[in-house]
Amino acid sequence: MGLRIQLGEKIAPKGRTLTVTDLDVVTLTEMRPLLIGVALSGGTISHAALIRVLGLPHATNGLGRTLDLLSEDCIRRREPSLAALVVSKSTGEVGAAFWGNPSAERGLVYNHWQNVVNS
Repeated sequence: MGLRIQLGEKIAPKGRTLTVTDLDVVTLTEMRPLLIGVALSGGTISHAALIRVLGLPHATNGLGRTLDLLSEDCIRRREPSLAALVVSKSTGEVGAAFWGNPSAERGLVYNHWQNVVNS
């Protein structure tokens, strides 16, 4: 289940260029299976809980960059974005920087992973 983005690669989501770091590779490698589990349960996870569970060195508002890279990885896999499952504890919704309709994207994520498991 290796990543589709690579260490040192330059990715330009939302008009800014990000260089994939060692920390990104480690974080995304751990984050992806956890979020697939969240998808299979039909739930969401807060930024703070995700940071805590994975032991990430990020502030609770500092996952945007990582979630953008996660979305790019999902795009390359032709999957809906697992980033739609990561929400604010206070609002229960994704951050303002999320592109698209998060509720619709979550539905696509849930259906995709149920289909993967059932096929």
